[in-house]
Amino acid sequence: MQKRTIVHLLILSGLVLAGLCGCGKQSGPPGEQTAGSTEQGSGAGESSASGQEETAGEAEYFINGAGAVVWRGKQLTIGFSQIGAESDWRLASSASMEDTFSIGNGYNLIFDNAQQKQENQIKAIREFIDQGVDYIILDPIVETGWTSSLKEAKEAGIPVIVVDREVRADDEDLYTAWFGSDFRLEGDRACMWLKEYLKQSGWKKRVNIVHIQGTIDSSAQIGRSQALFDAAKENGWNLLRSSCGDFVQAKGKEVAETALKEFGDEIQVFYCENDNMAYGAIEAIEESGRKAGFNLSEGEILILSFDSAREGLEYTLSHQIAVDTECNPLYGPALSRLILELETSAAVSKKNYSEEEQFSAYESISSLTVDNQDLPVTMITPDLIKKRIY
Repeated sequence: MQKRTIVHLLILSGLVLAGLCGCGKQSGPPGEQTAGSTEQGSGAGESSASGQEETAGEAEYFINGAGAVVWRGKQLTIGFSQIGAESDWRLASSASMEDTFSIGNGYNLIFDNAQQKQENQIKAIREFIDQGVDYIILDPIVETGWTSSLKEAKEAGIPVIVVDREVRADDEDLYTAWFGSDFRLEGDRACMWLKEYLKQSGWKKRVNIVHIQGTIDSSAQIGRSQALFDAAKENGWNLLRSSCGDFVQAKGKEVAETALKEFGDEIQVFYCENDNMAYGAIEAIEESGRKAGFNLSEGEILILSFDSAREGLEYTLSHQIAVDTECNPLYGPALSRLILELETSAAVSKKNYSEEEQFSAYESISSLTVDNQDLPVTMITPDLIKKRIY
């Protein structure tokens, strides 16, 4: 597996703090700078109380209890192109950005909802350039087609930070950094969970899977789909159908309904590339007279999902989602700290990954080995769900 930079949301690295001391951005000693976070770990989105606002001295910034950088005496204008509002995950992502890059925190956020259209995102980038923003943050709907607009931003001297989904540009120097999830690892974790479950449950027949894909050519779809394709080939699983549900609940339900009519009792697994499509699949399964659950021998259907939003975890607790692999949407605080590094001339890694978990109510699988990493499977509880931010 490639070497990765993991962005820990509880603390800034000592290297970054050391770099800040040499840049004249703070008057107090480094020990006065503390950091908190919104970490999506076993605390399931619980905000850390360890971060305290700095009050001593004349520092230009401090890091608040949510782990976000708050500026004093200056304002940064951020242009953010968001894909749309197609899912609970996307709404949580937008809320995190708006909460972090607020006027009260020293930012002027220009938020653009692209309504699922790349041409709207390209237009927004050009408008951000005309407005002279300090930074552009882009969550790209697909990976290709960005070279011209990124060149324009670079020529204007405006750093572009790509978030969530990735871009494929002719020259990677056209954007400054990327921050998001390892979608291939997410898919590998889900497939490894299924492999282990089938082994433990003693399922001897060939397993039949219906695959509900996210928006085609998006990074999340590419990584999660490829993981399933490779696992199916390796393990002899049968993919009955791969159809696009665009990360939307209604479309996920349509795909599931069509598959249930065509394949009926042959289906053992729905592999849904986000929670909202999983909700739609569960509706379709129940309306067909079947049940989502763990008991394949009695005709129940396993649902594998991604995101781990609060509602998804509730379905996981009730066994309707067998395993939910996390994709953390709360990017705002980490992005503000990345911008802080850029403002203080610290070195910035090109790729920055968030730490994520995996949740299930199936107690017999407590950890999995993926890419030579031992990764835990967190057992879902009502208490954990209560603490979930999104």
